[in-house]
Amino acid sequence: MVTSALYEGTLMHSRREPKHHSFTYPISYWLLDLDELPALDQRLRLVSVNRRNLITFRDRDHFDGDKPIKRAVIDFVGDPTIERVLMLTQLRVFGYVFNPVSFYWCYRRASDNPDQWELVCMVSELNNTFGERLPEVLHGPTLRYEHEKRLHVSPFFPVEGSYEYAFSQPGDEVWARMHLRDGAGERPLTAVLHGRRRELTNGSVIRTLLRYPLMPVQVIALIHWQALRLWLKRVPFHHKPPFEPGKGSARP
Repeated sequence: MVTSALYEGTLMHSRREPKHHSFTYPISYWLLDLDELPALDQRLRLVSVNRRNLITFRDRDHFDGDKPIKRAVIDFVGDPTIERVLMLTQLRVFGYVFNPVSFYWCYRRASDNPDQWELVCMVSELNNTFGERLPEVLHGPTLRYEHEKRLHVSPFFPVEGSYEYAFSQPGDEVWARMHLRDGAGERPLTAVLHGRRRELTNGSVIRTLLRYPLMPVQVIALIHWQALRLWLKRVPFHHKPPFEPGKGSARP
């Protein structure tokens, strides 16, 4: 089982309806074993947990922000047998972060071999550019899931539809694929995140900062750049519906 690491790779979006629109960008992500946060806080000079530094992980950036992150995940899933959680996310850089989505792999010890871990479920935690956050439990150990879309993410898609997820487990590589399925059963959007593992050291943190400077700022800037391109292509615009925490965006 891997421990905390950096992943470097690409993010691809391909929109097929109502107009074709695709892009691929280089990207870096952090994989955090949540049990290792205190050790990372001590070992990495440029990284801190819940205190100021060049790069910071803060509990308040996830879920309700009112408890330590591992406890927040286990309480949200509602399964006390979970003992280990791996999290794929962005961290704050110079105090700023935006995570379109964070993924959590939730494990317990295998009943037939206590030295092995078995996947219990996953959690997908979505954020939109309006400051709204909605986590979803992806039940079961299959690494393939489907659930109803409940958060207004892009103004160029309505709330209706569902997400189809497929994942690898984090190893030498990690990938996550999402299809948006509409009410007619079509897949108008596919997004794929793929990364290769890099050991998490002081040196690799510096190299990643030099190669992907201000990654969270780049993420939000690219979101708005692609939104402008969609607007220029006259893709229909959907106004944001009201949002209720824990329940999602109102459907028409």
